[in-house]
Amino acid sequence: MKTIVFSVLVMFFFLAFNALAQDTTSYVSQKYRPLYHFSPAKGWIGDPDGLVYKNGYFHLYWWGHAISKDLVHWSEQPRPMKQNKNFSFFSGSVVVDNNNTSGFGKESFIAVFTRHFRGDSLPETQILAVSQDSGKSYSLFEGNPVLDVNKVYFRDPQVFWHEPSSSWKMVVAVPDIQQIQIFESKDLKNWKFCSSFEGLGAQNSFWECPDLFEVPVAGSTIKKWAMIIGRGPNRVQYFIGEFDGKKFTADTDFTDYLRFGKGIDGEVFDDFESGTKEWVVKNSAFFGLSPRHISGYLGNSFVGTATDKHSTGIMKSKTFKINHNAINFLIAGGLHPDTTCIKLVVDGKTVRMTSGDNTNVFKWHGWDVRDLKGKNAFIEIVDRDTTSKLGFIAVDHILFSDKLYDQGLEHALWLDYGPDYYATRTWRNYDNNRSFRDTVFSIGWMGNWDYANKVPTTWGKGFESLPRTLTLKKSDYGYRLIQMPVTALNQLRSNLFSGSAIKLKKNQNWKKVKPKRNSYEIDLEVNPGNDIFGINLLVGDGRKLVLSYDPSIAVLTLDRSNCTDYLSDKEFTKLFAKKIQSPLNMHNEKLRMRIFVDQSSIEIFNNDGESVISAVTFPATDQTGVEFFTEGNDAILNTLNVWNLNTIWKGSVTSK
Repeated sequence: MKTIVFSVLVMFFFLAFNALAQDTTSYVSQKYRPLYHFSPAKGWIGDPDGLVYKNGYFHLYWWGHAISKDLVHWSEQPRPMKQNKNFSFFSGSVVVDNNNTSGFGKESFIAVFTRHFRGDSLPETQILAVSQDSGKSYSLFEGNPVLDVNKVYFRDPQVFWHEPSSSWKMVVAVPDIQQIQIFESKDLKNWKFCSSFEGLGAQNSFWECPDLFEVPVAGSTIKKWAMIIGRGPNRVQYFIGEFDGKKFTADTDFTDYLRFGKGIDGEVFDDFESGTKEWVVKNSAFFGLSPRHISGYLGNSFVGTATDKHSTGIMKSKTFKINHNAINFLIAGGLHPDTTCIKLVVDGKTVRMTSGDNTNVFKWHGWDVRDLKGKNAFIEIVDRDTTSKLGFIAVDHILFSDKLYDQGLEHALWLDYGPDYYATRTWRNYDNNRSFRDTVFSIGWMGNWDYANKVPTTWGKGFESLPRTLTLKKSDYGYRLIQMPVTALNQLRSNLFSGSAIKLKKNQNWKKVKPKRNSYEIDLEVNPGNDIFGINLLVGDGRKLVLSYDPSIAVLTLDRSNCTDYLSDKEFTKLFAKKIQSPLNMHNEKLRMRIFVDQSSIEIFNNDGESVISAVTFPATDQTGVEFFTEGNDAILNTLNVWNLNTIWKGSVTSK
């Protein structure tokens, strides 16, 4: 949880709902209020914390509190902790001490969370609070803090019981150095350092909200360990490997993908591991080794110009024939078109050009070159800048492919490609009599710290994602996480439309799906053919949310540049109104999608959970139109099922 929003958190924290019974009937008429995602009655909700299952109930804290029997219908509870004027409650976890290892009492609920002081002036420490009434109310432990390593940034502990070693484990983030530390304890009060995890994946921003858990491989008895880490301000990355009770080690094939790019679809044109011998280099500005202050490159080397002096130069590649649909590359450096850039030159003319984004972090970008296939070309890497603060360029891993990597993201394995999914945590099962066995349930915050405080909701700020189940699937280059919405959501369905073998025509939007409000689910299988297939959602008042798939470059795009009626905050609009892209392969020339539209959000699960996009939307109430379209003549909806989803806000919320 970011500390820069302390004052906002405090304001909303103490406005939050604290009654034993709350009529939720009025929720359905509140603009932007989700109808089937959990949101509190009032106030702020952010990182999901304290996810435990006990006595037949799933518990969700933020540090408010709600309970559920099915992860769909929620009962908001009174605030479990009293106000403390000296510090703020940051993210953490809850455990149930079934064996009284702590001495606080058998089956006591124990919250382990970060104590944060205003202004980042004092070290963050981990403290305990104890509940003797099944998690309804907590009292601070007099012996706090239980873990203090004298670091200003040291937060978000996730604690769990590790049966093989008969001890508690804690994973906790050191955000500013992108490190996760692992500790162990026999009694939750005295903690011993075990190991640290670092040096892989996206490392350009704070690491927060870690989790470490076992997850089953679908269709087998195999289990692996997964570590998930929030990369601020709005992303979650994951790692698959083994945990021996003290140290988490990522699998070799997983590490090879992240560190060397092994398994990326495409043909490597140059990764600069052998220097620049295949290039014509003018001037001495370019080098082939990596300074420490540039991150995100693959292998041991890249090519670039110095960041600490204004050296200039040009590199020209050998000539090649364009045989693929896309040219991808990692790029870092200044945002200076023409002066610090990578260019594609055909017939003596620059036909594509990309600059960095004014950071020292490599991110994937690329060019759609379908219109240039068959032509001869060469690439130039240019630095002509002599004045700018970030007047440098760095390039790595130029790749020819039929998949476009133009997301502007670091090389990592992302849990969700959307801009509004963060701080994912998993539920722990402490109920021996009502076990959900090996099922892993997770939930995230549908928010983005870039604009979380600017969203246009008046009833409060923030809501949580749909709960999901996590499994693993074996690929040619290691295991990958699969996410699907929990099946309990099916109970909200009422039929809206069902059809099959629907042939779409070019320039003719198909409009037979007509929901009355934005609370529905679409389940489809499509054969898009060779051209772009898409759906216009939230259509009305001249606005729409456009979801489109381009099979020739294997890219799914969500365009929300014109979907919201909230236009009065120009800074919010600048951050919000963007296109989001996810690489996505078809299977047997088909694409499967499950799309969940709620009053102010969309979650898209592709190919049975192989990739996910989650985003907030904030449309006007009457923007309910749905239009299917194609830019060709051979797209067929093999199956299409649409359900209205009933609201979860009915009757009253009562304390359990």
